[in-house]
Amino acid sequence: MALYLKYRPQKLSELDSKQLRVKLSNILSSSYRPHAILFAGPRGTGKTSAARIVAKILNCEQRTKNLEKKTEKRKDNKYVILGSKATPESKQNKDSGKARMTTDIEPCNKCETCVSITQGRNLDVFEIDAASNRGIDEIRQLRENIKLSPISAQFKIYIIDEVHMLTNEAFNALLKTLEEPPVHAVFILATTEPDKLPQTILSRCVKFNFHKATEEEVLHSLKRVVSGEKIKVEDEVLTKIAQMSDGSFRDATKHLEQAITQHSATTEKILNFLGADTISADNFLHLLISKNTKQALTSVLEMGAAGADFRFFTSEILNLLHALLLYQHGVTDGKPNSDLAAKLSTGEVINLINLFSKVFTDLKFASSPQLPLEVAVVEWCEGK
Repeated sequence: MALYLKYRPQKLSELDSKQLRVKLSNILSSSYRPHAILFAGPRGTGKTSAARIVAKILNCEQRTKNLEKKTEKRKDNKYVILGSKATPESKQNKDSGKARMTTDIEPCNKCETCVSITQGRNLDVFEIDAASNRGIDEIRQLRENIKLSPISAQFKIYIIDEVHMLTNEAFNALLKTLEEPPVHAVFILATTEPDKLPQTILSRCVKFNFHKATEEEVLHSLKRVVSGEKIKVEDEVLTKIAQMSDGSFRDATKHLEQAITQHSATTEKILNFLGADTISADNFLHLLISKNTKQALTSVLEMGAAGADFRFFTSEILNLLHALLLYQHGVTDGKPNSDLAAKLSTGEVINLINLFSKVFTDLKFASSPQLPLEVAVVEWCEGK
């Protein structure tokens, strides 16, 4: 099994984004249950994993039993809402209550419902790929099926991935169901492009924004994988992989798996594996400063031949320029490990940041991976 699937988070506490853990804990610990949730953010940031966790939390057999027992014990027969003002019951645990309640909402991952959701075979949890089921007929079928009661779970969960791919007619058909859903139904919509969703759909959903993971969050995820596999990988290797993942947990884990399978999990080998041992970002910028068009283009060709990840290389250039910009304005005390600060004016640093920011964006759609970088070299060196 691929590592990114093997180590997919199965509980809220395993989500590597702290902000997301807190927000989901707050909403799922309260007495309010949203009938429509929107997960919006870049690819590989854990939207589908979080959706499955929510499905387990709502349907976990053990958690349902625990809630029933606690409800019976409370004289007023009301739930304590996480984040609300302290009640007589919660004042005793003012400091520890929040952590305790967050733990209480976790799925057990042992009951048949949790296990079947994890394995993707639960008959009451439906995962729909809107990219390939985007028409009105599919949504009409969904509207008919949703009326039926759950087979074994407490709620029917509909996870619609890449929901922005639905047609206008399909959105209109879905809207009626979102407005008046059956009490046993919960929709979890996931998208990388929330701006493409109609406002009528957005207004019916509780929205959670997934942001690109920070380097620290990706490192936390990678270390969990390394620990689980019981392998030794240098911290510098994990850092390099985290830097090249572009904030994607999935991409980072896939890069780690590839490095392990190719026996490249050392600092020296990982640079070769990433194609980052051809030329450093610092040396490349020196070539641009000296207007050495030929050598700079040759370096790009050599990186391409070595299988370099040009987005990773461009990201390193931007990080270096960012450090220079902050240093030149006295924001940071430590001088960058480069003599570029004395050779580039603030205006030139800004122009280079704009140039390579465009390169980073263009790389995603380039027919030839090295072409945007080559164009940038000629534009800078020859002023075209």
